Order: sequence, then C-alpha cells, then structure tokens
Amino acid sequence: MMGYLLKRLLMAALVVMATSALTFCMLSASPGDTAEVIIKKILVGEEEYSPTKQEIQTVKDVFGLNGPAIVLYFRWLWNAIHGDFGCSYVSGLPVLKEIVARLPATALLALTSTTLSVLITIPLGVLSAARQNSLLDYACLAYSAFFISIPSFWFALILILIFSLYLDILPVAGFGSLAHLVLPSITLATGMSAVTTRLTRSSLLEVLGQDYITTARAKGLNENTILYKHALRNALIPVVTIVGIQMGHLLSGTVIVETVFGWPGIGKLLADSIEVRDIPMIQGCVVFIAAMFSIVNLLVDVSYRLLDPRVKYGEGNA
Repeated sequence: MMGYLLKRLLMAALVVMATSALTFCMLSASPGDTAEVIIKKILVGEEEYSPTKQEIQTVKDVFGLNGPAIVLYFRWLWNAIHGDFGCSYVSGLPVLKEIVARLPATALLALTSTTLSVLITIPLGVLSAARQNSLLDYACLAYSAFFISIPSFWFALILILIFSLYLDILPVAGFGSLAHLVLPSITLATGMSAVTTRLTRSSLLEVLGQDYITTARAKGLNENTILYKHALRNALIPVVTIVGIQMGHLLSGTVIVETVFGWPGIGKLLADSIEVRDIPMIQGCVVFIAAMFSIVNLLVDVSYRLLDPRVKYGEGNA
C-alpha cells in the first residue's frame, strides 16, 4: 500500500511539472509581447496605448522578463519548489496567498455542488435501473440527455433570468450569503448529475445481470436487499471515479460558472489572469489545478478498496 502511494505521488509530481512546463511554453509562444500587455492592460489601462522601447525594457527589468523562455521557466520552477510562486503582476501580492484566499469560495461551491449532484444521482439512477423500460426510466433518461447536451453558461443565464430577474427571489451574482450559493451550485450539480445518473443506471443494470444476483434471488432474498445491499455497492465503483473527476474539476475552479455568477473563486481568478497575461498567477493556478486533480484521483483509487475489498494495491493494480 505504501509503495503504491509513493509511486502515485511521484507520478502526480511529474504530471504537475509537465503541466507547468507546457503552460509556460504556451504563454511564451502566444502572440504579443508580455511586457507590452502589462503596460497596456495593467499599468496604463488603455488597449490603444503604444509603449516606448524604454518603457518596455523597464517593465521587463522590473518583472524579470529578460532572458530566454527556458531560463525563465527553470528560474520559476526552482523558486516554486521552494514555495515561492512569485507575485501577481496585477495586485503585487504573492501568488500562493491569492490562491489560498480564493480557495474557500471554490471549495464551498465544489462541495455543495457535488453533494447536491450525488443526492440527485443515486435515487434517479437506482429508480431508473430498478424500473427499466418504464415511464420513470424514460423520464430519467430524458433528464440526463437534456442536461448533458446544454451548455452550463446557457443554463446559468436561464436560471438568472427566471429566479433573479422575473421572480426576484435570488441574487444575480456575488458571494457572501446562502442565497448567492443557490444558483451556481444548481447549475453545476445539474450538469454533473446528468452524467452520473446515466452511468449509475448502466452500471447497476450490468451488476443486476450477474450470476450472484440471480443466486440471491433464487434464495428468496428481498428485492430491495438485493438492490441496495448487494448490487448498488458494486455498481458504485465507476460512479465514484466520475464523481472524483468532477470534484477535481470543481476544486480547480469552474471558469465559466464562476465568471457568470461573479463567484470569487480560483476559476474566475484564472480567467482574469489570462486576460491580462499575469504569468505568475496563471502558472500558480495551473499548478494548483493539476495538484488538485492528482490528489482527488489518488483518493478515488484508495476509495475503491472500501467499496470492493477484492481490489488490491500493488503491481498491476493502479
């Protein structure tokens, strides 16, 4: 077990490093000079402004932008290994401090959305599988297909239009109260549950067709006992995988939803940083996102053993 965890942690570190390198390369190769973007969008605030060569050179000196991209990256990597992710070009504050300050808002939204999604998914998936080809089953499949197909930003705007503008019972955007949490969490939970409901149904149907379920029925066990005690637990393994991936995505910040609702999380921070090419902040957010995905995936793998004791950690079992 310990060897498996160490191997996965090493893989996670390599993934984070590769992601940061790829991000730095993409930022370096993007059109326009970073120093000019800083002057226009941060220092002056005018897109039409034409900076002089002296101004550009001064900005490069101040923000440490002189030198080849490969040198700048390894300089950043060395500092990041020692816990220094640099300072934001916009606020001047340490990147790590800004990300930690935004983490509670993102974590609150992620946990609420995931919990709401699971509360929707399990009952709908079980009912759909237990009553296959019934009207209820078709209704659950229609719900799943509809919310899988619609974009999250469109659904978010529809919720704002109905509950904020027409009914005037919930705030349009912002952060600070339970009312502000309702619309963004519903937006995220609905899309998540649409995917996991269909997966729960198909996984449960597959398990219900196994020989040991037939044997349990032949022994005269109650159908609810078979469904909830024997079948559901084994059917949850692929569901836990998807929920873990979704949770990692939410913890890393949902850029579109956080932007639409003005939610001050990591996703909005990343979107704002990309707009002004705040390289240290972008790098910090990307590293945090990669780390969150790796940690959540590791926790999901560990949870398999709790759901199915037959799962062994070791060589050949990842």
